[in-house]
Amino acid sequence: MKRDISLPAPVRFDITAFREPETPEGREWWLSMGNGGYLSGTLLHSLSRSYHGLGILATAPPVGRTLHWVKWDGWIEDGESRIPLTSNHWGDLSWDPRGFLYLVSFFLEGRMPVWQYRWKNRLLTVRIWYDSALRGTVLSFLHDSPDSLELALNFYVNYRDHHGIIQGDPPEASCRVEEETGYLSIGGISSAVRVPKGSLSVNRSVVRNFFYSRERERGLADRENHLLAFSARISLHSGQEAGVLWTETSSGRDMPSLKRNWTSLSRQAFLEREETLLKTARGRHPCLESLPDWVHALILAADSFIVDRPSPAGAESSKTVIAGYPWFGDWGRDTMIALPGLLLGTGRWNDARSILLFFAGKLKDGILPNYFPEDGSDPLYNTADASLWFVRACHLYGRSTRDYAALRLLYPSLLSVMEAYRSGTLFGIRVDPSDGLVQTGSSDLPLTWMDARIDGRAVTRRHGKPVELSALWFGALASMTWIAGRLREDSTVFQMEQEKTRSGFRKFVREDGHGLHDVLEGDPAEINAIRPNQILALSCAEGLLDAREEISVLETVTNHLLTPFGLRSLSRTDSRYQGTYAGPPSARDNAYHQGTVWAWLLGHFAMASFRHSGNIDATLSLFDGLKSHLGEAGLGSISEVFDGDPPHLPRGCPLQAWSVGCTLESILHILEGPLSGTRS
Repeated sequence: MKRDISLPAPVRFDITAFREPETPEGREWWLSMGNGGYLSGTLLHSLSRSYHGLGILATAPPVGRTLHWVKWDGWIEDGESRIPLTSNHWGDLSWDPRGFLYLVSFFLEGRMPVWQYRWKNRLLTVRIWYDSALRGTVLSFLHDSPDSLELALNFYVNYRDHHGIIQGDPPEASCRVEEETGYLSIGGISSAVRVPKGSLSVNRSVVRNFFYSRERERGLADRENHLLAFSARISLHSGQEAGVLWTETSSGRDMPSLKRNWTSLSRQAFLEREETLLKTARGRHPCLESLPDWVHALILAADSFIVDRPSPAGAESSKTVIAGYPWFGDWGRDTMIALPGLLLGTGRWNDARSILLFFAGKLKDGILPNYFPEDGSDPLYNTADASLWFVRACHLYGRSTRDYAALRLLYPSLLSVMEAYRSGTLFGIRVDPSDGLVQTGSSDLPLTWMDARIDGRAVTRRHGKPVELSALWFGALASMTWIAGRLREDSTVFQMEQEKTRSGFRKFVREDGHGLHDVLEGDPAEINAIRPNQILALSCAEGLLDAREEISVLETVTNHLLTPFGLRSLSRTDSRYQGTYAGPPSARDNAYHQGTVWAWLLGHFAMASFRHSGNIDATLSLFDGLKSHLGEAGLGSISEVFDGDPPHLPRGCPLQAWSVGCTLESILHILEGPLSGTRS
C-alpha cells in the first residue's frame, strides 16, 4: 500500500516563468544513475547543452560516459487539437514545437523533476526518474482529467562521448519492434524502450540542427543532429498513469519483467530512497531536523556525487565521488575536500570508509591521485595538496565515527604521506627543513587547486611556498597527533614539527595588515596577491595564527573577496582581475582563478568567521545567496563557480561536489560544534 512521503521542495516555478523560453532553458535538472552516468535536461525538455540527455551511460563506471538516449518529444491529442508538451531550439534560433506555452508549473519532488501541463481545464503531469533496479530511465504520464486522450511520442538517440559533438549524422543504428518493446543497437550500446500501455513503430530518421545555446556561450560547437529511432502512441484514461522505460541491455533479451502498476511502484521506490537518505542524515545529526528545506535539498544533492566504483573480483566494493556534473570524474583533491560534508554530514559512514580505503590504496610516493582520466588510463598525481586533504578527511572520519579499526587500516598510508612530505617526493613537493613550510617545484606545473593552464603554461603561477599548503601541513600534523593518540602510537614527532611550522608560518603575515601573503619565494606578482587561500589557515589549522592575525585575515577576505555565493579567487583591486567567467576556453581559463567566485570556499569562510563571532544566525545568513541559487542553475544543487562581478551569474559545472559538501560541513560545524581537524 502506498504511503505519503514528505520531501523537500526547494524549487518551484509557475506559469509566469515560462512565457519567454530563454530563461527556463537556462535552468537545468540533473539525476545521477549512481555509477557516473546521468540524466539531464532543461525545464522545457529542450537541449541547451551537448551534455543533456535522458541516458548518458557510464560504459566503464564511473567514466566512459556516452550519450545514448537523447530526448523525447510529445504531443497531446484529444480529438480536437494537438498540444505540444516539449520544446526544441533550432540552429536558426527558432522554437518549434513550443510546449512551454502549455506548461503551468515545474517543481522538484525530492530530486525528481515534475512538469504540469494545462489545456482546456485539463491537467497532465509528467515525471522523469532513474530506476536502478530496472537499470533504466522512466518517463511517466499521469492524466488527471475526466476524459481520455492520446499521447504521440518521439524518441531520439545517438552514440558519442559525452564531451564531444558529432559533426554530421549519427552512427548507423539497428532498430526493430516486437510488441510493446523497441530494440536498438547503435555504436557499442544495445538498449530497449518499452511502452507497456502503448504501441511502438520504427522511425529511424535523422533530425538535424538542434541548437545548444550553452555551448555557444562557451565558444564551442553548438549544433548537432540526432536519430529519431522510434515513435509511440499511448491511450490514457482519466486517473491513469502510463510509463515509458528505456533500459540498457546486453543482448536485447535481458529485459526486467514489469508488473501491471510498475510505474507507480518504481516512482514510490525512488521517493522512498530519497526519504531514507534524509532519515539517515537526520539520525546522525539531529540538528538537521529543524533546518529549512534548502538544507535538506543539499542532503539529497550530495547523493548525486556519490557513485559506485567497480572493484576487482573478490575485493570489497567501493564508492567514489564525481567532482562535478557534467565535466568531471573522480578527483582526489575534490573528493577529500567534499567528503566531510557529502558523506560524514549525511551519515554515510560506510561509504566514507570505503572511499578513504580506496584512495589510500592508490597513493604513490605519498601523493594521492589528482584525478582518474576518463579513458581509464592510470591516475595522474600532479597535486601538492590532495594528500593533506586526505589526512584531514581521515581525522574527521575518526572524530565522527570513532571507527578506530578503520583508522588502524589507514594509519600506514597516513604515515607514508607524512614521510613523503618530510623527505621530498614527486614534482619537488617537500617540507623545507629550515622553516617547516611546504614548497613545490616547477613554475609551469600548477600543483595547487589553482591549476588552470593555457597552452601548457600556468595562469596562476603559485610555485614556491603557497600559503594553504603549509596551513594544511600544520593541520595534518595536528590530525596525526589526534589519530596517533587514539591508536596509542607515539605522536611526539608530529607535535615537534607543528611548533616548527607555526614558527615558520610567521613569514606569511603581511606587514601592511592585509592578512597573509599568498605564496613565498615564488612569482613576485603572486606574493602580495590577495587571494582566498589564506582562509584555510583559519578553517583547517586552528592555532596557527594568533587572534589578531586571524581577524586581519577575516577582514581582508571580507573586504576584498566575499560575495553572496562564495569567495573571489583574486581581489578586484588586482590589475589581473577578471570579473566574468565566460567565452571560449582560453578566456574562461584566464578568469578561472583570477577573480571568479568559488562556492566551496564560502563554507570555510563561515567556519572561520563563526569561531570569532559565535553568532549562529549571522553566520548562517552567509548562505542566503546559495539558498536562492538552488533555483537558478543546476536545480536543487550548487554550481562550481560564479562571476566575480555582480550579479555573480552561476558558471562552470551546475552541480559541484565540494560546493555542496563544504556548505553542509560548515552548517553542521556551526550547529553541532567543530568537526575541525585540529581540535582534540
